[in-house]
Amino acid sequence: MSRTYLLGTASLEMSKKKHQLENCNKPTKRVIHIIDPNVISEAGLQNELPVRCSNEDGEITSISLTSQPSNDFLKLAYVNEKLDPSLPSQYFRQDIINVLQSLEIPGWAANDSKETVLDKDLLTLTKIKGALTNVIYKIHYPNLPSLLMRIFGDSIDSVIDREYELKIIARLSFYNLGPKLEGYFQNGRFEKYIEGSRTSTQADFIDRDTSVRIAKKLKELHCTVPLTHKERSDQPSCWKTFDQWIKLIDSHKQWVSDHGNISENLRCSNWNFFIKSFETYKHWLYNDSAFTSKLLREGDKDITINTGLKMVFCHNDLQHGNLLFKSKDNDNVSVDDLTIIDFEYAGPNPVVFDLSNHLNEWMQDYNGVQSFKCHIDRYPKEEDVLVFAQSYINHMSENHVEIDSQEVRILYNLIIEWRPCAQLFWCLWALLQSGRLPQQLLIDEKSISKKDRLCDETCTITRKNGESKEDGKYDGYEDDSFNYLGFCREKMSVFWGDLITMGIIDKDCSDIGKTDYLDTKVIL
Repeated sequence: MSRTYLLGTASLEMSKKKHQLENCNKPTKRVIHIIDPNVISEAGLQNELPVRCSNEDGEITSISLTSQPSNDFLKLAYVNEKLDPSLPSQYFRQDIINVLQSLEIPGWAANDSKETVLDKDLLTLTKIKGALTNVIYKIHYPNLPSLLMRIFGDSIDSVIDREYELKIIARLSFYNLGPKLEGYFQNGRFEKYIEGSRTSTQADFIDRDTSVRIAKKLKELHCTVPLTHKERSDQPSCWKTFDQWIKLIDSHKQWVSDHGNISENLRCSNWNFFIKSFETYKHWLYNDSAFTSKLLREGDKDITINTGLKMVFCHNDLQHGNLLFKSKDNDNVSVDDLTIIDFEYAGPNPVVFDLSNHLNEWMQDYNGVQSFKCHIDRYPKEEDVLVFAQSYINHMSENHVEIDSQEVRILYNLIIEWRPCAQLFWCLWALLQSGRLPQQLLIDEKSISKKDRLCDETCTITRKNGESKEDGKYDGYEDDSFNYLGFCREKMSVFWGDLITMGIIDKDCSDIGKTDYLDTKVIL
């Protein structure tokens, strides 16, 4: 999901001093990061972490352990500099120009441009609103190609592994998916800006024709990017992420032992009850549920592969801001006119996790006044989910099934059974992003199990139509931070409602706080 973070606002004098001090450093050198996107074999995936080597000039070059450079490699320019959006506009824009020219991005490099020195006053920044993880700008300069600049959130590295993100981008680039990266810096990156596109809205999601196209687009993604043998045989990345995030939160004993924190934000009596409920749900899903556990118990790999339990490369965050429309006329939009972006949370999961997570997003309106709120009345009705499931199954398949077929009903029921999993994913994410947990704790956790962390490339463009801010309006930065804890509470209320509906927790359980119930239930 694209997510925003709270930016500090520096005074003009402090910003000037900071800017002068930073510019006293020696000029930043451009280095090349070479990533091998050919990670189709297990051995290749295990050894794809780049090795850093220095050349005779002291510059760092990263190469793959397992392959030699070829045309199939993703080559990324990098400069070891940070960009600070809280600086006054004139300094921020000049820093952007300096980094762009250091990266030698095509069209922006000094030897590519008619002007050897770019004028910061001609650089236009348009902030793309609605992002929940990063701060995003469109960068425009007369007669130069427009770019998308993404600045990472301050605390996002605790939940996203940036090195793994680059590997995912490399893999996607091999299949002509994902963003075209132009270069990156210490706390962000530049991407090609897709002209003439708009981000989808909540209204798009609930439109039947558009929903069918989205189902087909997800099917194409799942069928295009292959998993390694290890990814196919390993447990889904969602469970790895849960383990990582729960361990992170649990490490902060003072916070989790405060029953007020738990009752207010996780909607239950105490942390131990929350952990027990999560484990009970997971056990129920794999052992006692009517559909997921039954399919797994049957032990027929063909049946499992042909249902929503097949392990595939999932986006895991297909919300409004992560889907682009190349045409503004909805009546003429085809599947090819849809572009999925922002693969920050992508990784191997069962098909059903991606589908269920997307349908949960029908309830959210990140451009609304209460952007954190779950509108439970907007969750797709039974027929909507059935049509979505049928469209997914039939696309790229020789055998088409009817909406009342067993295949559609099974996928429909799997979507409902996995719905609490997708809800809880973003509950924990929001809690970690809220700033309530000490930053040092989040930083220290990165050393625990970096290789098992969920990947990134949420190249998220979440845009609020008609409300982008133009350059020159950032000196008195307006805080538009997302209400993470409010979002967490809303998701938890739906999570507990689902667990009660599914019979996992008793309705009269005194340990449960506020609950919300979705109308759509399994079809028995």
